[in-house]
Amino acid sequence: MSEIEIKFVTRDNALPAFVEKVLPAFEQAGFSIFREPEMRLQNDYYDTADHLFQQEKMGFRVRGNNGRFEQTMKTHGKVSGGLHDRAEYNVALDGAEPDLRLFPGDVWPDGWQIEQVNDKLQRQFSTHFVRTAFDVEWDGACVEVVIDEGEASTGKNSSPIHEIELELKQGEVTHLFTLAKLITENTSVRLSDVSKAAQGYQLLNGLSPVISQMQPYLKLEQGTTTEEAFCRAVQQALSHWQKHEHLYFETGSVKMLGEIVKGARLLLQTVSLYLPVLQCPQLLSVHQLLMKYMQVWLWQDDLQSLRYLLSKKSLFNKCLSRYPALTSYLQGRKAGLIHAHTPDEILYSKQTNTLKILVAQLLQEKPWRQHSTAYSLPVMEHAQGWLSQGWQTVQQTMPGSKTMTPENYLAIGVLLRQTLWNGFLLADLFDEERHHFRAPWLDILTGIDELKALMMLRALATESELDELSDVFSWVDDKIANLMHVMERTRQAGMQGDVYW
Repeated sequence: MSEIEIKFVTRDNALPAFVEKVLPAFEQAGFSIFREPEMRLQNDYYDTADHLFQQEKMGFRVRGNNGRFEQTMKTHGKVSGGLHDRAEYNVALDGAEPDLRLFPGDVWPDGWQIEQVNDKLQRQFSTHFVRTAFDVEWDGACVEVVIDEGEASTGKNSSPIHEIELELKQGEVTHLFTLAKLITENTSVRLSDVSKAAQGYQLLNGLSPVISQMQPYLKLEQGTTTEEAFCRAVQQALSHWQKHEHLYFETGSVKMLGEIVKGARLLLQTVSLYLPVLQCPQLLSVHQLLMKYMQVWLWQDDLQSLRYLLSKKSLFNKCLSRYPALTSYLQGRKAGLIHAHTPDEILYSKQTNTLKILVAQLLQEKPWRQHSTAYSLPVMEHAQGWLSQGWQTVQQTMPGSKTMTPENYLAIGVLLRQTLWNGFLLADLFDEERHHFRAPWLDILTGIDELKALMMLRALATESELDELSDVFSWVDDKIANLMHVMERTRQAGMQGDVYW
């Protein structure tokens, strides 16, 4: 059977707030609510020693509840923001021991020898939680809402489980979104695409604060339709955002915030690029929400500049290591910026989760189909015009005859980034010359980030009023001069490049 669900995580026990605030909102909307008896569930997850199930992005568990046992196998399926659509297979057991041979033979990946895999099964981790379930019914639809409170454990390590899951039992996927919106409006939650099985594997294997880099270009083919290209881009942006949001909460690494914003910016650029073709009120509304939402994250540019300044791997380390008082001042500014803007609150906010739900709903319902047939045209029909328009704007903003100042470069940073995002979204339609054309402009964008950090260092060194920083100012001036020389040469080379489209 197929399982379609939306999953939220909460910061602590969600049940009291759910009963106090969310259930009344359901009742006010005219929904019928039926509370199920509380269940205390123990789940043991199994895999082979070489983690064959994990490699195939499958989860296999045995669940016990009041002396009754059931084994379940879930495939990875598809995830759009917080919407999960995956196959699920359940088989009743006489006891707690798993037996893969009880599943239908056609559920397994090609080449699996089930008898052998079954003999190699080992328990990897467990989840123990109390489940409170509600069936919510209206207009012929039924959605099961469950609140799970407990923990995942490997025996040595454990992590809490605080989840609200919505599973479609009857009706259309749009019914899931209706309930999801009411939940985000009435309690503090965060959309999640991390299953309990994935949470257990993270406990088992550890989780490092390593950024997951995007591919150089969004994967497209010559015949890719405009709708397909748009949906792939949105999926890429949401996936990058969600992945690094999870890493931020699990590791506390500040660099993950920069990747969250990167995903949000890619999402905004994707919607901005495709909106003239996929015109519909829903997409326009998402665009307006994204424009407003990005204002919430404007402080991130300063935070990432501070992070760059303080990195032991950066070009600043050799200079700043001689000035511990200045380094301490910069660290204080970094901590103050995070404290002032409370990223945890932003990510648990109604604004963040409403936006993600609306984007996931767009991918599911594709409302532009009701307004035009342009979505079915090959994206190649638009790509050349879009890329040319962006490139012409860059040329007009910084013509080859103009000598650029540091302020000029900082001013065109946003425009250049947007133009390069368009290249990321479309360049896979063209040949390998795309890399040679884009490389100098990507280098300039890196230079702009370094320039921002240098200008910030100069400003904060002045603001700190610390003694004996004259060498710092001289060092910054030298670095800016050298960087400007390199960037100007790179820009002249970039202006000579032949377009690839």
